[in-house]
Amino acid sequence: MSAATDRLGTFERRGDYIDVRFERLYRRPVDSVWKSLTEPARLADWMGQSYVEPFVGGRYETMLDGLKPMRGRVRIWEPPTLLEYDWHSDHAPVSVARWELAPAGAGTRVVFEHRGMPYANSNLMLPGWHVYLAHLGAVLDGAPPGSFETAWRGMQDVYARRYALQDLRREP
Repeated sequence: MSAATDRLGTFERRGDYIDVRFERLYRRPVDSVWKSLTEPARLADWMGQSYVEPFVGGRYETMLDGLKPMRGRVRIWEPPTLLEYDWHSDHAPVSVARWELAPAGAGTRVVFEHRGMPYANSNLMLPGWHVYLAHLGAVLDGAPPGSFETAWRGMQDVYARRYALQDLRREP
C-alpha cells in the first residue's frame, strides 16, 4: 500500500450500523490539534465553515458551506484531550463522533471514532473521514489540504476493495 492508504480506518458492523475507528499521529502539540477541532476558523481550513459552542450541550456544526451541513451537540468537552458530539444531516441519521488526543513525543496521537453510521453509507463515510483526517494533517503541517472530491473518489475505490463495499452507496 502507498503512504496514503496504509492507515485505513477500520470498522465494526452492528446490524445495519457501523462504528469506525482511525488512529493518526500528527507532528503538532495537543493544543494545536485541539484548536483545529474546536475553533471555527481552524475547522474551516480542513472541514468547512463551522460553528462551535465550547461546552457540553453546545452546538457543534460543520460543513455549513457544503451541500449537506452536519449539525449536532457537544456531549463531552474536556480540553484538550477529549471531544465528543452527536451530529446528523438530512442524509445521515444521528451518530456520535469522538476525538481522543494524547501527547506522543513532540506530536499528538489522535484516536477518532464515529459510531452509529448506517452500514449502507460505509463507502461514503470511511473514505470521507480518511480524507478529512489527511486534510487535518496537511493543515497542521502548514500545507493546503487539496481537493476533497478527488481524494474522496480515489479512496472510495480503495475502501471498496479492502472491505468489499462495492455494492454500497457511492453518492451522498
